[in-house]
Amino acid sequence: MSEVSIYSTVAAIAALLGMIAGRVFAIEGGRRLSSILAAAYMGAGVGLMSAVLVGPTLTLAAQTFNAGSSTWFDALDVAGTALLWGTFAGAAGGLAIGILIALLPSSWSKKSLGFGSEKH
Repeated sequence: MSEVSIYSTVAAIAALLGMIAGRVFAIEGGRRLSSILAAAYMGAGVGLMSAVLVGPTLTLAAQTFNAGSSTWFDALDVAGTALLWGTFAGAAGGLAIGILIALLPSSWSKKSLGFGSEKH
């Protein structure tokens, strides 16, 4: 497993988790712009946290199978770039889901959460 594949895996996981976390903030936001920005902000935070956990762990797991390599130093070297990739990918995932939800009619997104089924 090369460094590029570790960065790609970290970015993919961060984008997926950023979309999941950003969805809630995009639905609950008051205006479209605030919904989009809140989803991107939350996605960046989730991407940062997932990169902290996933990047060094993947590096250590990959380097364990290579004999004669300095695993701890490689994990620390990859960690900084993985944080950058994770933060940007999480923000992009949150931004994407925020834009998607902002473009959909508000009645559709509220019904998916079960809010549109009550009778007043």
